[in-house]
Amino acid sequence: MQIGYLTALLMAFCMTTGMSNSNSGQQDDPCQLPAEFISQFDAPGFDAGVFELRRRRLMDKMEGDIAIISAGTGNDFIYLTGYTGERGAVAILDPFSDTPYTLFVLPREPMSTLWDGERPGTEGAIEKYGADAAYQIRELDEKLPGLLAGKESVSVHTADRTVQDRIKQADPKFSGTFHTNLEPTIHEMRVIKDEWEIAQLKKAVEVTGLAHRRALQTVTPGQKEWDVQAEIEYVFMKNGLTTGFSSIVGSGPNAAILHYVHNDRILQDGDLLLMDVGASHNGYVADVTRTIPVNGIFSETQRELYSLVLKANQEAISLMVPGQRILDCHHRATEIIVRGLYDIGLVTDTTSWWQKRFYIQYRNNHYIGLHVHDVGSYGDLNAPDRDSYILDPETGGREILPGMVMTIEPGIYLLGDRLEYLHQLFGHMASTEELDAFVEKVRPVYEKYAGIGIRIEDDVLITEDGNIVLSANAPKTIEDIESAMQRQGQ
Repeated sequence: MQIGYLTALLMAFCMTTGMSNSNSGQQDDPCQLPAEFISQFDAPGFDAGVFELRRRRLMDKMEGDIAIISAGTGNDFIYLTGYTGERGAVAILDPFSDTPYTLFVLPREPMSTLWDGERPGTEGAIEKYGADAAYQIRELDEKLPGLLAGKESVSVHTADRTVQDRIKQADPKFSGTFHTNLEPTIHEMRVIKDEWEIAQLKKAVEVTGLAHRRALQTVTPGQKEWDVQAEIEYVFMKNGLTTGFSSIVGSGPNAAILHYVHNDRILQDGDLLLMDVGASHNGYVADVTRTIPVNGIFSETQRELYSLVLKANQEAISLMVPGQRILDCHHRATEIIVRGLYDIGLVTDTTSWWQKRFYIQYRNNHYIGLHVHDVGSYGDLNAPDRDSYILDPETGGREILPGMVMTIEPGIYLLGDRLEYLHQLFGHMASTEELDAFVEKVRPVYEKYAGIGIRIEDDVLITEDGNIVLSANAPKTIEDIESAMQRQGQ
């Protein structure tokens, strides 16, 4: 029997890239992913009752007599409705009505079905998404006066910039008050995950860990970064998941670039490879980073810095428990890294704000959920103004609560030429003499480590009595990484 040329090439590729079932010792079908990379965790699917409970909680909290929110608010709309079908949908919440949840959607029609597939339409809005009443979106202006009758106030979302104007156009007689409390209220609700959300995140994180394990088995010098990206995202797709954000796969000096996305460099023997990736399940996004040696063995300099970041990661996780403040883990990780950098000669004064800021670039933790950097307040800090809190242990933020799901991602990033920009970065804070003295003393040590980038990031669920590291299936100790990367015949 003759095999087609393309099929033969595909089979050859799959066999040479290790895509056989290593457990059975037999070849599977071409490009069959080994079973060890298929998740066995079955997260629950869409549950209309979950979204109904969220809407009822919001109706108990909102200031207006009625709320109007559109799909233009993105994940906030999805959080309340589960409805992802189109950008044109609008939800009306009226706790005192016989139909407390009304959904306006695009209708089913043959041309949209031909181009984009079947829409839920008004039928699906009721049958699947639990609306008490549903209408076509073109009926919104006609229905608004009746929905607003007798109402003295309306809650709106700040992202719905045209809703107030639309209400006034549809019902010129409406003179009620507008409250813009929906966004902060929903965002606070999203901070504490319900059981359904936690299950979605567990699935996304587990599959992301499996993808990291797949990379450990397949990474080799001579590949391009995009080859590693392909292996990772292949595991996502074979498990029925998508990517939650653009995969960061940076080798060598690219590992020291925080949001590197080109993924086109050839992996060199002796490189470190940083993989910051996350699968998405039903919209819920994982965020797990591992840094590994391309040749399977950490060098002494790599091992030294990696051990420091790992210690920061592990000690920070121990503080991610109820009763601690949300930035306590960040400050602990920062303290460990700064002290470690001092011990090896990259910091000369652990009390110098600018020296610490030279190495510490970001808050080490953030929420995950419907977005990789999920919404919600961190407490008494101005999140965009990092300089105001990033090195201030007195700024602790809000209390950690059960149901929060956060990352912890300490790192060290030593771009090769960054010392050359020291005066540009901190000339307004320190004298030329002080900066020059720092460079003179630190440069010999910096050059030893220059080009190394290391980040270790885990996803952590806060429980009543501690936490669960959801990403524990992705190896992160030096011993576990090197063991997982041992090739047959080595």
